Amino acid sequence: MSLLLVHDSTNSKLRELECDSNGLLKVDKNDISSLATDATLASLNGKVTACDTGSISGVVSVSAVSGDVAITASALPLPTGAASAANQSTGNTSLATLAGCVAANKVAVSSSAAALTVTDHYLWGDASGAESVLNELDAYSDSVDVEEYSKISVYGSSSNLSDELEVQISHDNTNWFEMTSAYVQVDYSSGHFGLVLDPAFKYIRMKKIGTGTAMMSDSLWAICSGKK
Repeated sequence: MSLLLVHDSTNSKLRELECDSNGLLKVDKNDISSLATDATLASLNGKVTACDTGSISGVVSVSAVSGDVAITASALPLPTGAASAANQSTGNTSLATLAGCVAANKVAVSSSAAALTVTDHYLWGDASGAESVLNELDAYSDSVDVEEYSKISVYGSSSNLSDELEVQISHDNTNWFEMTSAYVQVDYSSGHFGLVLDPAFKYIRMKKIGTGTAMMSDSLWAICSGKK
């Protein structure tokens, strides 16, 4: 068996090395100055916890990262003004209310762009021209049902520049009443007349006041245009 001696640098002495029965070197003193200490392990543990994606809160800064970074967004804060489940529930309630109004015909909804729709009705005359009306007695035009219109205009012309016209309204197309606020006088130079009304009534017609002049007639042309 060989004896191995080593130099002890602390006191310049020679020391022998001893092995166990398996030939392994026995060491009873170790230099642990470079090993991790409790303080070092605690610092490392703090860094590991900070990187634990299961307990991320607040703001996480990621820089110099290549590739994809996987995160769970279920608990992340929403940006200002973002839609939330509560806002969506409120919106659904409002839409349901609006749908109910449409179904009950309280609100009309058109699928096409809004366009001006006007329907014309002839009171005197027709598309081809004016109608001859006796001047001697009062004369009445055809009546028009204007219940479905939000606004109407009544206009036309007379060959008699002295004609005076009344607007009459009715709820049953039988009993007629003069609308005194809508008295019509034809224009002295052209014979034209016209007015616009918001029809809070069902039927409308015009009355030409007779002049008492026998054997004479006027050419009258009158139209009622309605906008829904």
